[in-house]
Amino acid sequence: MKLDFLPPHALRDGAVRNYCLRCHSTSVEWRTEGARRHSVCLACGHVADRALVLDPAVRWWTDAEGEYWHETAGVFVQDVHGRLLFFDRTAFPFGLTIPAGHVERHEDSDEAAARELQEETGITGRRLEHLTRTPVPGDGCRRGADAHLWHVYRTAVAVDAELAVELGPEGTSALWLTPDEALHHPVTYAVRRLLGECRDALISPRTAG
Repeated sequence: MKLDFLPPHALRDGAVRNYCLRCHSTSVEWRTEGARRHSVCLACGHVADRALVLDPAVRWWTDAEGEYWHETAGVFVQDVHGRLLFFDRTAFPFGLTIPAGHVERHEDSDEAAARELQEETGITGRRLEHLTRTPVPGDGCRRGADAHLWHVYRTAVAVDAELAVELGPEGTSALWLTPDEALHHPVTYAVRRLLGECRDALISPRTAG
């Protein structure tokens, strides 16, 4: 998504704003119905899975072509059988995902990965192994970016760790799947890309630590 419709001050003043993708009004509310979160524009009535969110707390930028980018950290949680932890997202993009989220301005990617892991699964105190840093164009999110720079990690857990997973509000229906099994499920676009890029590392399980 490009931000060429925004007034210049919106990119400079550091305010948090939510823009409707149809009329570009800032009269946007986020609502949760059932297990899904969506935006409602109070100006034009547009209901959508996404809005354009500008938040100075999150690392974002525009590239030379004007594309809006976010920075993201994600963790493949892997048990001793080589299975990975996935859960259904309650916000766009919908589908199976891994613990992941936007990197904030005050933190590095390692800190963001550990924070997102705790917030979305309740898993703490794990050693994170860095797997890759990769741009994923075409990876849309509910905050309006269509491109993300991913920092990807893996952590190993004991075989019974799945019993201790406590999903946060952004996830439901936890599943443990091998990398190949996951590709036969409706995983998100970004996670499908990352499964392919990290496959060699993910088929070599590590000991829990």
